[in-house]
Amino acid sequence: MRQRHRFLLALAFGAVARPAAASAQAGGPVLAVASDSSARQLIKLRDGSTVLGRITQSWGDSARVESLAGTLVVRRANVSSVKVIPASSIHDGVYWPADPNSTRLFFGPTARMLRKGEGYVANHWLFFMDGYGGVTDRFTLGAAMSMFPTDNFLKDNAYFVSPKVGVTQGERVNTAVGVWVGGAPFNDETERAFTFGIAYGVATWGSPDASFTLGGGYGFAQGKLARNPMVMAGATRRLSRRVSFVTENWIFPNVEEHPLVSAGLRAFGESISWDFGLLTVAGTGSTVVIPWIGAAWKF
Repeated sequence: MRQRHRFLLALAFGAVARPAAASAQAGGPVLAVASDSSARQLIKLRDGSTVLGRITQSWGDSARVESLAGTLVVRRANVSSVKVIPASSIHDGVYWPADPNSTRLFFGPTARMLRKGEGYVANHWLFFMDGYGGVTDRFTLGAAMSMFPTDNFLKDNAYFVSPKVGVTQGERVNTAVGVWVGGAPFNDETERAFTFGIAYGVATWGSPDASFTLGGGYGFAQGKLARNPMVMAGATRRLSRRVSFVTENWIFPNVEEHPLVSAGLRAFGESISWDFGLLTVAGTGSTVVIPWIGAAWKF
């Protein structure tokens, strides 16, 4: 008798679970009215097309969307994602994606932070790889390594860690502190691993489309701190929907008359950015220009 009851209970559970699972599979992202009436929503459909508009009404598995092309009704089952777009990202009715690599200039950091769960991997000059992840909205942790092809790849390359903490985070003003620590822990030619790096503070003023960054810090090596600080100044300026101007410049201790200057362009989409720039040391009397090439993928 007990076995019969268990069998009937299993059948009842299966009858309830199957429709629920089917409903979950047939569902999609939540189609909700945005709390900010000035914002818009970028709705990506499963057929690859997108709709930029504002959800004005939502019911059951459908929603009414007002766009420049008119009013239409979309169903959850046909939607792959919904992203709220601030009014500042809409220019003449066209969505301008945010710079996916806004937490850094060419190489140096800005004071902006990755949000919790965000991350990116980047490559510079082919031989340097790094990656960063947002542990919280105010704490980012990164790691990096050189990738020079040698007979002993593990021992002949350097490795780095880079924690960064957001002190103040706002729409127009951001400040942060961090440290960049590197070394060659697998090289056994010395008695102890050689460590070096920089402890820094940085501030960024402006909007995502135009900003200025000023930073400074003290380098260190083998536990000894440099007497004089190094200073970094940089800026970004949006030129078009997918291109920004970037400049990053450094003044190092005891060589103030020969700063390292750079300028170039960043081309980007929703999650990928490419940096193309030129670097030179000013004030040397001879002009030696080095190209800068970098790429980053945000996830």
